[in-house]
Amino acid sequence: MSDKALDNAKALKIKALSEIERLEGEARVWRDRIAMADQFIDQWNAFASGEAVNPVDSVSAEENKPAPSTAKRNVIRNSKKEDVAEAARAIIRDRNEPVSRTDLFKALTERGLTIAGTDPEMVLSTMLWRMRDRVARLKGGGYWLADIPYEPAGYSPETSTDNDQMGNTPAEEGMPNDPETAMVRRDIFGEL
Repeated sequence: MSDKALDNAKALKIKALSEIERLEGEARVWRDRIAMADQFIDQWNAFASGEAVNPVDSVSAEENKPAPSTAKRNVIRNSKKEDVAEAARAIIRDRNEPVSRTDLFKALTERGLTIAGTDPEMVLSTMLWRMRDRVARLKGGGYWLADIPYEPAGYSPETSTDNDQMGNTPAEEGMPNDPETAMVRRDIFGEL
């Protein structure tokens, strides 16, 4: 039997962490916009200084190299996988049904979490795979609470293995099931 006060406190903590992440995400967006505006203002001032620009007849590539930049580069940092997993659990709990990766990605970014990369949804998948003790990907698709059974998909935390109910790793998601791909998967993952 669970203690209702403890459950309420845990839910409040999750909601507060989620809100903090959302607000931090908004703050990052606004800081990036300020940096972009500052950069434009600096460039505008440089061009508007009134100094004449003298054309150069011929300059070698070596002479024309820009000086190394000392400006700090804006690096987008992803939210912590632990925070992503807790926010994902809150979303799944709110919907009370498995949530697809695409829908989960959208809901998490709407809450202000940062999940970036060449393939942001795959980054999310990898984060959740690393937090599979908190969020499980069901065989039939969708993410679910790792500690709660989901009978329609045959998911049970007790029978869940180290690879949970997925049957694959994030890198395998969406890979075609043709013989050539199967051979590559066997080479990479040592199984099939």
